Amino acid sequence: MIELDSAPALVIIDMQNGFCHTDGSFAKMGITTDPAAIIPHINRLRSAFHAANMPVFFVRTAYNADYSNRRPHDRGDSVERLAGLLRGSWDAEMIDELRPGAGEEVIDKNRNSAFLGTCDLHKILKERGVNHLIMTGVGTDVCVESTARDAYQMDYHVTVVSDATWTCTEADHLAALHALRLFGGSASTSEVVVALEKLGK
Repeated sequence: MIELDSAPALVIIDMQNGFCHTDGSFAKMGITTDPAAIIPHINRLRSAFHAANMPVFFVRTAYNADYSNRRPHDRGDSVERLAGLLRGSWDAEMIDELRPGAGEEVIDKNRNSAFLGTCDLHKILKERGVNHLIMTGVGTDVCVESTARDAYQMDYHVTVVSDATWTCTEADHLAALHALRLFGGSASTSEVVVALEKLGK
């Protein structure tokens, strides 16, 4: 079981058409995550955080029309050839099952970590008094792990939700969770919900 700090926030990373939909740009490149199993867990956490009056943040990858905000070494790759993840495009939007709702903030990023290439996520979290990040989304071994590691180094308490994150293979997912044991660790959706309910008592 876990204990939450006084002011946790739910962070939902890259649950976008481009990464998660069968018609998205990554599927067209042969990279699939098939996150269907984690969607109900993320929605359960959203409901629990709303009930506890705790913040929910969506983080998405969104590139400029000319891709000028991408890493220079990535320029001209398959993402660009497919016009993937452009800001304002269907590819960059959240999947239908996880559309942001009232009071849920959406943060754009252009790097793997949500703390790089955003409108200063760290500043927003500090303004809201957040001290514990509950991490969900895709991919466990790329953007989730990158964000979790940076958050840990920036003195946030970090918990990655094991059944609300996913990547291309189970082996990669489990390897990332194993690595993140040193950066806050992981817990199940049910464990987080119970801890959230205890925090409100």
